Amino acid sequence: MSLRYDPATTVAYAALLRARFGIDPGPPPDELSRPFRGHLVHVDRHAAEGQTRGTVVLVHGAGGHGRLLAPFARPCTRAGFEVLAPDLPGYGVTRLRAGASPSYPEWIDLLVEIADEAAARGPVVLFGLSVGGMTACRVAERARRVDGVIATTLVDLADPATFDRLARTPLLGKLARLAFRRLRMLDGVALPLRWLTPLGTLTSDPQLRHALLADPLLGGRRVPLGFFRSLHGHRPATPVPRLSCPLLVVHPGADAWTPTSMSRAVFDRLPGDATRTFVELTNGAHA
Repeated sequence: MSLRYDPATTVAYAALLRARFGIDPGPPPDELSRPFRGHLVHVDRHAAEGQTRGTVVLVHGAGGHGRLLAPFARPCTRAGFEVLAPDLPGYGVTRLRAGASPSYPEWIDLLVEIADEAAARGPVVLFGLSVGGMTACRVAERARRVDGVIATTLVDLADPATFDRLARTPLLGKLARLAFRRLRMLDGVALPLRWLTPLGTLTSDPQLRHALLADPLLGGRRVPLGFFRSLHGHRPATPVPRLSCPLLVVHPGADAWTPTSMSRAVFDRLPGDATRTFVELTNGAHA
């Protein structure tokens, strides 16, 4: 059994990137399928140019999928890195096992498995966007070897104020948290992402915004409320990640969804002696 993205959608997205931003996402990736706990996980594999120096694992957030991150793969492959971009359970074209719901802790377990396999071949760097930034840090904390983490944002969704701020409206965030505690029977209710999160703030470019909201795997994606409960309720052993590898945070300066101060607050609490660098871009939206 294999999983594939719609070629027409992929071509249209690449054409939009070239026309609006002058970005060439390069040739289409190889599309792989890997079993994980009964799920069938889709992974985009972008081959390194020339001799392979290591692996970069792209980690999407709670409003994305692996193919959406294709523009970030191109500079890495040109530098000699193989790039893996999985569709984490519940997102993209990954297929969940029968009767299963997506769970955030499974995201981390899957990525640890992928990172450990890649580490057997050489250096590994995790590149997380949006919620994927904190996810990448949690993976680096547990994996056998990670040589560096790059993140666009660091958000702690276990924090009620942060969770409310990242919901479509703060009131919706508060109501969701109340439902998590009192109404678990709603966990299986799947709603469109655009109802739950402010997807319109992903980008300031109107054409790209339209494309993202029209994407059936993004704006049209339905996600069970139980996934967001697992995201908010995730309580690792350490309140903030303890990293033994370098961390680079490159935060968009015009991010209307996750302001710089939100990432900075988490960054400043990180323990350990590993090299940490925080850079705020002069512009750039969430995506």
